[in-house]
Amino acid sequence: MKKINKILSAWGCGSLELLPFFVTREGKVFPSEINSVSGNGTLHISAAYPAGEKDDFYFVTSAQEEITCRRVFRNKGEAQDICELGLQLKGITFGKIPREDYFYHNENPRIYEKMGIPVDFDRVNKSNVKDFGFDELAGNRWADPGVVHERIGRSPYQPFPAIVVSNYDAAKGVVHGTLSQKLFFHNYLVSHEKGSVTLEIFSGFKDIAFMSCPAGKNLVDEWYLGATDDAADLERVFANYIAVLEKHLPPLYGSTDINRTSMVWGSWNDGISRKISEEMLLKEARFLKENFPTVRWIQVDDGYAVHVPPAHGLGMPYEGEEGVDHQKFPRGLRAYTDEIRKIGLRPAVWIGGFCPKHAPIYQDHPEWFINYDYRVKDTAPLDVSQEEVRNYISHALDTFFFEYGFEGMKHDFWSYAFEDSHDLLKNKEHSGYEYRTWWLQEIRKRIPADGYLQTGCDIVMGNPFLAEYFTNYRYGIDIGSGHWDYVKTNFLWGAACFALHTTHLFVPNSDSVGLFPGLNDTEAMFCLNYCLATHSMVEIAGKLSESAPDNPRLKTLKKAVCNPNNGQEVFLGDYNYRDKDHLIPRIIYFKTPHFSKEEGNSLMPLRTAGLFNIEEDPIEVKFTASTFGLPAGSYLVTDVWSGETCALGDGFSVKLEPHGSRLYAITAADRVCLLDANMRINSFDGSTVEFDYPGTAELLLTREVRKITAEGTAIPFETEKSPCGYRVTFAVPGKGTLRLEW
Repeated sequence: MKKINKILSAWGCGSLELLPFFVTREGKVFPSEINSVSGNGTLHISAAYPAGEKDDFYFVTSAQEEITCRRVFRNKGEAQDICELGLQLKGITFGKIPREDYFYHNENPRIYEKMGIPVDFDRVNKSNVKDFGFDELAGNRWADPGVVHERIGRSPYQPFPAIVVSNYDAAKGVVHGTLSQKLFFHNYLVSHEKGSVTLEIFSGFKDIAFMSCPAGKNLVDEWYLGATDDAADLERVFANYIAVLEKHLPPLYGSTDINRTSMVWGSWNDGISRKISEEMLLKEARFLKENFPTVRWIQVDDGYAVHVPPAHGLGMPYEGEEGVDHQKFPRGLRAYTDEIRKIGLRPAVWIGGFCPKHAPIYQDHPEWFINYDYRVKDTAPLDVSQEEVRNYISHALDTFFFEYGFEGMKHDFWSYAFEDSHDLLKNKEHSGYEYRTWWLQEIRKRIPADGYLQTGCDIVMGNPFLAEYFTNYRYGIDIGSGHWDYVKTNFLWGAACFALHTTHLFVPNSDSVGLFPGLNDTEAMFCLNYCLATHSMVEIAGKLSESAPDNPRLKTLKKAVCNPNNGQEVFLGDYNYRDKDHLIPRIIYFKTPHFSKEEGNSLMPLRTAGLFNIEEDPIEVKFTASTFGLPAGSYLVTDVWSGETCALGDGFSVKLEPHGSRLYAITAADRVCLLDANMRINSFDGSTVEFDYPGTAELLLTREVRKITAEGTAIPFETEKSPCGYRVTFAVPGKGTLRLEW
């Protein structure tokens, strides 16, 4: 390994040494011989092991202080059980005090409520981590049973697959990341050895403790290793890795427009839960079609099956039509989905991967199931390593999508047979990731090309490999239930996901917006501002048709969802993830108006910023133009909800009450014209404005309008003069362009 070690040591992170090994059930096996092999444009290193196993490493280096590797391990001798492949990277130093060495992995906030974690931190000491037990509805604030482990990246939460090792006083860092999840997942150990850090990199198998490898079987792994000068910047630390990763990813459903400009109404949140019926769902669908033009899908959640609770989805078709709750759906599910289509919306379904132990499928075939008692006692996931089980769940998918006619899917409690790091599957010939590919392909075969597939529990922490099949990912727990603690939790987990700047690959989903009946006005507005500021409003919820027309929360909700633009890139203002006292950012912003996708149009807001206080005491939040990457100049600050406008000047400061938030538009003062709107605007040039759909428009303008026309025909309007400008209200007849005369 001398040649590759020389390349690594040139990074300025110590005298680095890389040593491969593999692990059997008897322990680690190190090479008996390592040789360099000549190659064209690559560095080929071959390692031989005592029993004849062969390890080939194909390294490609670049000028950006990084290497990529394709590792091919071949079991040339007798059949044997391989537990994992491994690498030791020794000698990492940053020229600083070793006790300040730390690692960052984006499962850190999910399990430990920390960002950076010191290398010497005891990750398994119960005084350092809180284990709350498994919450079947939402996940947990911290760690589920069995998740706390000395291995980093081992959790079932599908984390972004990369780690950085750095020092709190250094700009440099060493980054390792995954380039393929066809077979392996990467997990890590960090330790100090004589003042330097050793990073052990393991290529393991999900859901099996070992793989039964016949003679001649090849195990292929691909990964990235690089140095960064931006270790102190959470939004840049993985930038080089991500640029390489994008070249290795397959085509992604998560990068399509399926969930970006329209929303899904789901039946679970805002206090509805399982209290559903065909009549209620159709009533909401009609109301949404009439009043919420950006809602395209109606998703029926848990509660359509008879054997609940607990959650019951995937096992329900085993019971045939008797499995459907006909008191709620008297004509069956196919009649219901046909009615949704007649209304002009599209039907989608929640499917839970757990099956209750009291349900017929478990009672008849307990051998089909994984023993998952270490996390839950009264429900279990199916064991996809068994052919009979795969045949059944293929049948279940046929029932949901061909017989019942659903076109989209929320897949909840789905990941346990594919993402757990315990030994769960009966058969050991394939890894959990191989079965994950099979399962998601089976779903995709049955839903339309423009049908959505979204993840539920276990909560996903930004893994872009899932975007090959999923269109959006839930990264947080249910926030509509009235638990402020859950809202705080989503904020922390979300910061880790949004900082990756991978939303163009995979749409993040913050749970649902709605009327938030369990939250007070301040906290409900916090949730709405947060979901809007992060462009993660995939879902909407609640019995909106039963809300009074003058309900201020309903009016606010309509404006908030006028232009979802989910997955638009967002930024964390003045945030330092190394600050242990301020884990959660106070400013999140994006580079357009909230009502338009037009970026850089000086006649409309150039930035929209959410300010947030998760504390129990008031705080003061300040910003300047430079906070948002704007050049020096004159700007206006407009409160999106009140319309109050003032000059930004040398800086802006606001006092936020406990659990408080604000949403501001930042506009160039010298050319400003349109400060705010309550409908999606495709373009605006000062004299014409293009709307995307019909509705009642409310525009806040700095100039008084004399006339509004559509194709030469005058449109009636009302004008209200205010200290901030002119609020103009009029009916938009449909998608198209209107002309404003001043």
